[in-house]
Amino acid sequence: MLKSGNNKWIVISILIAVLFTASAMFFGCSAGESSIDEDTADESSTEEQTSESTGKKFEGQELNISGSTTILPITTLVAEAFMEEYGGTVTVSGGGSGTGISEAINGINDIGNASRAAKEREWEQAESLGVELIEEVIAIDAICVITSGNVSGVSNLTKQQLSDIFRGELTNWSEVGGADAEIVLASRDSSSGTFEYFLESVVQLDKEFEDYTFAATALALQSNADVLNTVAENNNAIGYIGLGYLEEAVSSGAKLVNVEGVEPSLDTARSGDYPISRPLYNYYRKGDLSEMSQAYLGFMLGDKGQSMAEEAGFVPLP
Repeated sequence: MLKSGNNKWIVISILIAVLFTASAMFFGCSAGESSIDEDTADESSTEEQTSESTGKKFEGQELNISGSTTILPITTLVAEAFMEEYGGTVTVSGGGSGTGISEAINGINDIGNASRAAKEREWEQAESLGVELIEEVIAIDAICVITSGNVSGVSNLTKQQLSDIFRGELTNWSEVGGADAEIVLASRDSSSGTFEYFLESVVQLDKEFEDYTFAATALALQSNADVLNTVAENNNAIGYIGLGYLEEAVSSGAKLVNVEGVEPSLDTARSGDYPISRPLYNYYRKGDLSEMSQAYLGFMLGDKGQSMAEEAGFVPLP
């Protein structure tokens, strides 16, 4: 048992401690706030350090991507996953490869999608504006040739036959093994990278005949979806679309045509066996990428982005 004297000193000590604590709480409020701010700052600093390796949230920030409609299936999937994981708003629009590259050069978008390489005149335009344009390959595509569902007897065409068809040299399906019916041509408009690639690779036979061009009767359509719908909803038509649209085309009633005896697929495009394959690009201005833009590009080229490219029907990078 404690002696009464000791009890008295214990009580006094407790009172002093209580008074000291109350005084600290009352007069040291600003010190307490400073301590909380330091803790918050430390936590924020930790988040920033973490963001450098794992990505950060971009709430309130925006990213504008425009260009090739061929790349829309990839971009849409990647943009949705990116926003879900990192926040912010990613706006994706079409307009064609020419639009994507032009808007990248002129600072209208943050990143331009293109299904063809930038042309010499576009590089020169960028240089004249003091812009260093950066080109990034993001995936590989295969151009698929499709016909209307009523077209029979035509399951394979050579590049020469395709060139003759789209130049208007062959105008009847009977000339390539089909029925006696006039061929309807569904093409893309000249702002499309797919148009440019098909022109050079197929119509001009790998640019061997640079004076070759599309027949005047060819329909100039704005997107892969327009070509798909035109071919699927009409008789005797032939068109070309990106690999990412093939499943939808077949389910809509269109027929796939092999080229040089090879069926377009991820495997044949990856191996190079399919003769109409090409890289897909992102373009942006060097030194003008926001932190969000850099994070998006890293996401696109990373494992998640590349798996989504494959999910969308394209060939991921090796």
